[in-house]
Amino acid sequence: MEESPTPVLDVLLHPIRWRIVQRVLGREVTTTDLKRDLPDVPATTLYRHVAALIDAGYLTVVRERKIRGTTERTLGLDQTKVGRIDEREARAMTPDQHRQAFLMMLTRLAADFDRVVESGDLYPRLHQLGYSQLALYLSPDDMTAFRSAFEELIAPYLAESPGKDRVVLSMFSLPDS
Repeated sequence: MEESPTPVLDVLLHPIRWRIVQRVLGREVTTTDLKRDLPDVPATTLYRHVAALIDAGYLTVVRERKIRGTTERTLGLDQTKVGRIDEREARAMTPDQHRQAFLMMLTRLAADFDRVVESGDLYPRLHQLGYSQLALYLSPDDMTAFRSAFEELIAPYLAESPGKDRVVLSMFSLPDS
């Protein structure tokens, strides 16, 4: 079977799989947790998309335990893999695929923002909310160095730990015309 020129998109550009990835991002969850977090997704559909994400290597089973004759799996996600489109894959994408990927990210971001605003939990957690846009001046080498330094900066904060709230950070970089 020939490898797709856009394996990330083949797996992640599906609305349900993208929602699953967003719920697992930065934490470990069970399929029971996912069913609770995504009540509009039928269980059989959820299991099918979880299996596709496991098969593609985006989700991993970090532990299993027996519960009343069934096995409960706890799932994790490699945050460095998800949302990364390498240059080879980006070049293989059509302009419409780039638009679709970007719009999916924006749509989920807007939905997550609405969820926070509507939860009634906005003001007590205002210190965790931020949105801004900056203009940076970077050569291609500067951009590589910036990404590397940023990844090093955030690495200590990527693992779930007691006493820390989960805060989702979304960033975009776009060349200005």
